[in-house]
Amino acid sequence: MYLEKRGREEMENLAESIISGMETEGLRITVQRRLIAELFSSSAGFVLPRQVHTHISRHIPGVSYDTVYRNLRLLVQINLLEQFDFPDGVRFKLRCGPDHHHHHFICQSCHMTYPLDFCPVDQGIQPPDGFVIRSHKFEIYGLCGDCSREPKED
Repeated sequence: MYLEKRGREEMENLAESIISGMETEGLRITVQRRLIAELFSSSAGFVLPRQVHTHISRHIPGVSYDTVYRNLRLLVQINLLEQFDFPDGVRFKLRCGPDHHHHHFICQSCHMTYPLDFCPVDQGIQPPDGFVIRSHKFEIYGLCGDCSREPKED
């Protein structure tokens, strides 16, 4: 897990902001959802579902992996988290903001993300006749400059 250098007050404010976002969407604030807010407020970058499960299991022994995963998917649906599909599995990240629309270049080695400065849909990508776009995301996976220069071990 990647811990960002945030102060305790900033992490608490961010967690409360996440919880407020859940309440705005009509979600009941359970202990599990508070723990998810706490974890994502202290994490920078990507979090694996098993990391979320481990964190919650420390406080709620016996919590099911399926329940944790359903909550993560729900938080993606209400735009509090973003989901990314890596070759080695899905990862989640705190959304940059509800009105902050951008796409990403993602390093498959160090997991650093770089925002794409434009939206491909706004640049003239035409959907098939009759297709109505409801949402979209665009991700480019590869190696960042640092990781592409590292010598490869055999």
